[in-house]
Amino acid sequence: MKFPKTHLWMVLPFFVAFAGFYFSYWSKLSEVPFHQHLHGLTATAWYLLLIIQPWLFHQKNLKLHRQVGFVGLFLAGGVVFSALQIVPNNIGNENLSTVLQYGLTWIDFMVILGFSSSIILAMLNSNNLPVHGRYMISSAFWALIPALSRLIYFPMIMTTGFPAPISFIAVIYISIAACVAAVGVLIWLDFRSENKVYRPYLLVIAGTLFYGLTFVYMGEAAWWIDFCNSIKS
Repeated sequence: MKFPKTHLWMVLPFFVAFAGFYFSYWSKLSEVPFHQHLHGLTATAWYLLLIIQPWLFHQKNLKLHRQVGFVGLFLAGGVVFSALQIVPNNIGNENLSTVLQYGLTWIDFMVILGFSSSIILAMLNSNNLPVHGRYMISSAFWALIPALSRLIYFPMIMTTGFPAPISFIAVIYISIAACVAAVGVLIWLDFRSENKVYRPYLLVIAGTLFYGLTFVYMGEAAWWIDFCNSIKS
């Protein structure tokens, strides 16, 4: 698979990420602190990189592709570092239930771990282009659950008022199902064309299902709550 149209398909997760965080970030640029700007801008730049890189590869501009990839390593580090600064914001948020405060913190940690794993494995497989490319594509899916959940929930509140007819926990489950289904389609396309299943996509599905099935439990787990409070303090 030569990824001839990947740059076009990657516009979709970019749109979901941008629109999902519009109400909590882009519409409040003058109000948010510096560390939130750092995360918002580096994450946005990463999604743009996921559009640019396959386009450069398709144009056979491999030299620039590698140069951008090297810069991308530092950009990915910025995404992870800034995300870790954002994670504690859930704790003590009066707009969230206790389960959501600590459950969302669990999701954030798992997303950071999954994203980091995809980037590291992509670099380790840089000479195996089909695997490398799929690890890079898979990195986009780790952050889609928070973005897609907001994209569903916030417009619903604006339309129906608060509380929304569907709880935020239910919206998270819907987002998880949508993400797993989307990755499942990619797996099916690979299997149809190559009779092969690639690990990068399996990693996303396994990780997403894991934190999706455990985040409510973790939101009530005393040991996790104590750990989160120690970080917050």
